[in-house]
Amino acid sequence: MGTDEGMNLQFAARAANSRQWIVWFMAMFGTIVILTLAFYMAPNAWFLTLTLLVIVGFFLATLVKSYVDVRFLDNETRLASDQVRQLAEVNDVTRFLEISQPSIFRSHIESLYRIFKSHTEIQQDSLIEVTHARLIARNKVVELFSSILITLGLIGTIVGLIMSVGGLSQTLESSSSGSDDIFAGMLKTVKGLETAFYTTLLGALSGGVILRILTNVVDSAILRYMAHLAELTEVNVLPPLRRMAIQLEKSGYYRNLDS
Repeated sequence: MGTDEGMNLQFAARAANSRQWIVWFMAMFGTIVILTLAFYMAPNAWFLTLTLLVIVGFFLATLVKSYVDVRFLDNETRLASDQVRQLAEVNDVTRFLEISQPSIFRSHIESLYRIFKSHTEIQQDSLIEVTHARLIARNKVVELFSSILITLGLIGTIVGLIMSVGGLSQTLESSSSGSDDIFAGMLKTVKGLETAFYTTLLGALSGGVILRILTNVVDSAILRYMAHLAELTEVNVLPPLRRMAIQLEKSGYYRNLDS
């Protein structure tokens, strides 16, 4: 890889990170603005409904993301098994890289082949760690939203308690002034407690239980895939590459590279 190409890839990665930050910021900021406006402008029942819809919406979106991740790992596991057989049939790494479809396994073999062409010591430990880190990063989104849903439940609890305190204040004021608004104040108190209980329950169940379990399931799937990838490579790919490296070293190929 040339210097210009490497710099272009680094610039693209930084730009992607910046765009991702902006997208997440706008999504979170918009959610906070909507909930704040609903709290001050909408009736209590509407605020409760909107809060629950936000929690359910985040939960469903994260659920879909978790399923997509685990399906991705299933497909990559199947592809790795199929492609190692394809590599054995072709018996030529260069040809395999030309005809095989993109996959994590193919990228892994391509990186090992680049090492083989430039160095006699062919190890996959560092590549395995890099691939594992990238897959874990995919699952971090689900883990993040698991914490966000719990936090939204707690925010709903605090808001509900604020509404309850407002209702109690209204009740006490009505009682001291002899007004007939005592019932309205008590109703506001009950609605505030309802908001607190429902949002806490939904946030805890969706984020603290369901998504946490699914996150661990995907983490386990990632570990199984990485073990599968490492085993296939260690047994079927590295031995012939190392034998070829020994032959090239005897022929002086690597010494010519150094010179």
